[in-house]
Amino acid sequence: IEPVSAVSRKTHGSAGDFDVDLPLTGQPGIECRTGGASGNHTVVITFAVPVTVSNATVTPAAGGTASVAGAPVVNASQVTVNLTNVSNAQTLTINLIGVSGGANSGNVAILMSILLGDTTGNGAVNSSDISQTQAQSGQVVGFANFREDVTANGAINSSDIGTVQSKSGTALP
Repeated sequence: IEPVSAVSRKTHGSAGDFDVDLPLTGQPGIECRTGGASGNHTVVITFAVPVTVSNATVTPAAGGTASVAGAPVVNASQVTVNLTNVSNAQTLTINLIGVSGGANSGNVAILMSILLGDTTGNGAVNSSDISQTQAQSGQVVGFANFREDVTANGAINSSDIGTVQSKSGTALP
């Protein structure tokens, strides 16, 4: 059974929910927003048909950390997996175990990279991310610029710029 989409979803204060696409093939999507003090992230996987899921696990990169917080939440064709203790600068694998949708069943693996401050999504935090965030400072958070709200608080301001600057020089392995 194959999903039709996967996203990393965060609520940006009163601006609402915004999703980072996690492509099902090719390079993994890069989550550039903070997971807060506990490293929390929410992944939503959508299927073409309603499904059931036996379990969800996460495989962090070598040297990285991540775990699943609670059972996956299944709502018809959408499966929500809450992650916690996710460390920065890694690519992890979210595993849905025992997915069943009608006649099709199997396991599903979704790749997700975590790199706080990588607003350009190129796998490295550098001056281009800082400049991009500075250029959006004071703007209303929307679909075109939610990646610059790395603190996910609904405002693009000095806290976002400071966070991106503090991560400059980090990159995905």
